[in-house]
Amino acid sequence: MGPILKKARITPNQLTLLGVVFSFLGAAVVASGRLREGMAVLIFTWLFDVMDGAMAKYSGQVSRFGGFLDSVMDRYTEGAVFVAFAYHYARTGDPLMAGVTVFALIGAAAVSYARARAENEIDSKCDVGVGARLPRLVLIAAATLAGWPAAGIVAVLLLSHYTVFQRIIYTRRLLEQRERGEITGGR
Repeated sequence: MGPILKKARITPNQLTLLGVVFSFLGAAVVASGRLREGMAVLIFTWLFDVMDGAMAKYSGQVSRFGGFLDSVMDRYTEGAVFVAFAYHYARTGDPLMAGVTVFALIGAAAVSYARARAENEIDSKCDVGVGARLPRLVLIAAATLAGWPAAGIVAVLLLSHYTVFQRIIYTRRLLEQRERGEITGGR
């Protein structure tokens, strides 16, 4: 795909934004109640998330801004999935699952924020935990395609909040070790 996209003068950032557009379309299909069809569209959009980075490397267009843009757009696309499911559950008269979905969204957002904030404080990676973005998306996709979207959302809720807890503990432990002089680096 790299040579074709490069010849068409499509940039990695354009691929990122195109993926966002298709993700929102997939989320709209989920919100309409066609869960499996919407999930199929969303799975297709994940190809854009892979292709933009590969295209950047292939074309020599790797940039800090591109990485930043991709990361920010990932938050929008993942949030759209949760909003679509919450809307679907609210529309179909299932307020409990609508609320569970909102708490899953909060957890997913907190996972990313905990990593970014921790890495700012510890000046090193904080990618600990089991509930990163890819496992969350795979869980929701697999459960939805299997006909059990609520189970996937509950699993994501639990994994997300557990991962935030893991990152908080990891960051606290590392900062305390630095304060005691047991390790160097950081602030």
